[in-house]
Parts: sequence; structure tokens; C-alpha cells
Amino acid sequence: MAQPDNKNDIQNLEHLIQQARRNEAIALKLFEIELGMLKASELSEFTDRLTEQVRDRFQLDDAWFAFIDIEENRRIMALMSDQGALSERLLCPSGELKALTATNHSPILSSTMGHLQKLTPGHLRDTIKSTALLPLEMENRIIGALILGSSDPQRYTADMASFFLEQLAVKTSAGLTSIWAREQLRQLATRDPLTGLRNRRDMEAALEQELGRSKRYGLPMALMFFDLDDFKQINDNWGHETGDACLVHVSQRLESFLRRDDSLFRFAGDEFVALLPGQSEASAEQIAQRMQEALSSTPLHTQNAAIVISFSYGVACIKPEDNVKPDELIRTADQRLYEMKRNPDRANTAQNSSL
Repeated sequence: MAQPDNKNDIQNLEHLIQQARRNEAIALKLFEIELGMLKASELSEFTDRLTEQVRDRFQLDDAWFAFIDIEENRRIMALMSDQGALSERLLCPSGELKALTATNHSPILSSTMGHLQKLTPGHLRDTIKSTALLPLEMENRIIGALILGSSDPQRYTADMASFFLEQLAVKTSAGLTSIWAREQLRQLATRDPLTGLRNRRDMEAALEQELGRSKRYGLPMALMFFDLDDFKQINDNWGHETGDACLVHVSQRLESFLRRDDSLFRFAGDEFVALLPGQSEASAEQIAQRMQEALSSTPLHTQNAAIVISFSYGVACIKPEDNVKPDELIRTADQRLYEMKRNPDRANTAQNSSL
């Protein structure tokens, strides 16, 4: 190998070595980020781990997602919220991200924030001075961007090379596509396709988990079993399509009364179950009665009629010291439900004892 014979050659060689080391360090960081993405078991873990690692390893002020406002992205955003994702995300009209498609899906680096304000969370708009927008693709179409933000106006400028940012965009797109496909398969196994509620299979797993948590943390837990009144008549009088609309209407109304930690499931047919961690029997009774009042005051409007829907319910509650099996809790609530159906005037207020 020829030896450098002058000072410039030595300086050039040192510069190349330093650049190679910087590139190697960046490649290692990208590899570590990719490993973190691969280890994620659900969507919220994927997005939170990604933004945290990108922010920390590349010393950014923040990193967030901007999704184009389409149905699939609304479902992604809803699942992130359901899973308690902490990462920032925005839903934007397609026009605000159309520049991505005009650059052959390459990252956009900018130190001019004026036209990017709508793609920046409100609380960051006074802080962020330069950004890198990394296009995210699913099924060969742009669905949004991972946006890296810095308070340094020279951190990202239009004349900078973007090779490693392109690599991060590709890895993020592949990871997001994979985790979303897994989430959809999981939902097919655990979600009721009509109402979108979690199904009986998922309820059984959740109940086991909540019973264990109740015992571990010394908290009560209530289970409510719902059954719609005269649902067969709705199907007979207005048809099964209206019956399906009725089930969707009921699930949405019931779910609106639940807290973040509560869960609603479609058990079977016109039967629903709600798990209420930390709730006593008395508070569960109050919630059920408010649900009844709200449902009766908001009928389902069809082309031919306004259908008032009602339900009967049964409540079963456990205390932490109780040694109750899941099927015993369900059976107790089910028995109390049918007591109400047999005697509608006798509400569950007489059922004041815990299991």
C-alpha cells in the first residue's frame, strides 16, 4: 500500500478515518434501534421505544409521528391510545404531507419551520427550529412520517446528506408494517368483528389477570353481566341488519361510561360483560343504573322508527381476600341477571353481599 508523502495526504486520510468512525457509530445506533423495534410485542411498545431511542441516541429534542388522515391510520391511532402509548402523534390532512411523495419518498430536511408548524405538536412549536421528516410506507404508499426535531436550526438543513435517515425511514416502515399486521391478526382472534369489542376468549384471559391483580394489590373488583331485553323482537320486527345496528349502538353507549382501566366485552349474542377493577358492588350498581338511564334516553334511530333499547344486568364483586375462580364470578353475575329478568321491579340493589 502506498504511503502518504505529504501533509495534505495525511490530513485527508485522518479525515476519512474519522468519517468512517462516525458512520460506524451511526450504523451501530441504527442497529440498536432496529433491535428495539424487533423486540416490541405491541404497537404502543414499538412506537414508544422507537421515539425514545431515536431521541436519546441522536440527542434530539423530540421525535413524533404525523399520520395522514385516512381510515387505517385512525385505527392505528385508536389502538395506540387504547394501549396507552406515550409517543406524540398527529393526524394530518394528506395535503400537509404531500411534499413527501414529491421527493421520491426521500427524507425532507428543513430549517424553515413556517410551513411545518401544522406537523409539529403545539407545545414544541416554539422549541423546534429544524426537522427531518422521514416518510413511512405501508403497502407501497405513504401513510405518514416519523419526524425528528431539534432546537438547533443547523441540525437539519436541505443541503445535508440523508443516507442514514433514509435507512431509519426504511427500518421504521418495515417495523411498523410488521407490528400492525400482527396487531390485526391478534384483533381477529380477540375482537368481535361486529362491535369491535373484545370477545369472550379475551374476556376469560383478562378476568384471570384482573383477579390476580385484585389479590396482589388488595383491591376489589366488580363484574357486570348485561343481557338486552326483547332483542329477538327487534330482529323479528325490523330485521337482522337493524339488530346488528342495535348491538353496535349498545356497545358504544355502554363503553362511554367506562373508565380507562375498565373493559367491555361481547360475551355472546346480545350478552355483554364489563370488568371494573377497583370498584365495589355498590359503585358498579350505580354505573349500571346510569347506563340503563342513558340507553333508554338515546334510542336507535332507523329509517322507520326510533327503537328504545333496555337491558337487564347482574353484578358480582370480589374482595381481595376472596378465593374465587373466574367461572364462579361469571356464574354469580349471570344468576343475578336472570333474577332481574324474572322480576324486573326487583333491581340488583338487594344483592349487597360480595362473594
